[in-house]
Amino acid sequence: MATYAFRLDGADTVGCVVTVVSPHLVAVDAAWDDGPDAGAWIASRLGPFGASVGHAVPLGYPAYAVVRIAPDDLHTEFECLPALEILLDVLSRFSGEQAVHCGTWEGWGWWYDTGADPRMAAGMAVGVAWPEGADRPAQEEIDRALATAREELAAERVECPDVEPLDLPYRRYYLWTGPLRSATGFRHQPHDPPSLIWPEDRSWFVGVPIYTTEIAVGGTTVVVDAVIADPRLNAHLATPDDVLDIDD
Repeated sequence: MATYAFRLDGADTVGCVVTVVSPHLVAVDAAWDDGPDAGAWIASRLGPFGASVGHAVPLGYPAYAVVRIAPDDLHTEFECLPALEILLDVLSRFSGEQAVHCGTWEGWGWWYDTGADPRMAAGMAVGVAWPEGADRPAQEEIDRALATAREELAAERVECPDVEPLDLPYRRYYLWTGPLRSATGFRHQPHDPPSLIWPEDRSWFVGVPIYTTEIAVGGTTVVVDAVIADPRLNAHLATPDDVLDIDD
């Protein structure tokens, strides 16, 4: 839900600031940014729009790698979160305690409008059904099932922060800042990780394009060598011109 803070001049309201507090981010000591400024440097360093490593990760890093997150059988559903958590564990050696910035695409279906009730917000509906030929359940039972379903779906949704997103070519992202672990703050959406992750010093960058089966990494040679060397990751060296495998 939204927390509203009003700036008052006598009895009149002369300004209103709305801050959306995400319980998922609070749980990992992070918070929504109040705008896109932290990522303002990214757009000018991206390669041409598309599935290349150089569009997922800014150009100019000494080295690049790609981490595959999909199973060999692409008909099997996959989750990005386990691979991303391992990758962040490797990157933590080079990040220290500095703040980390993350951006997630505004187009995911689990967002709901700022200030709306997630149980009734647009884009979500619940229903009940019973076996053909069976008696209709009592209305109280139907109402109880609908209420339970609404609560379960509401727990999966995230309120849009009412701030200006970061505008990159053909994509916009809401940004948040926190410790490295906050990159997986929305772990209840394991298929939809943040698309942008970078530390304050920009010494590395993780790009996870929407619908991707691969994660792009840019950084120093030492950072990328560590990613490649970790046996838990299915990683290989890449160039900015390499094309990522997109789950289409």
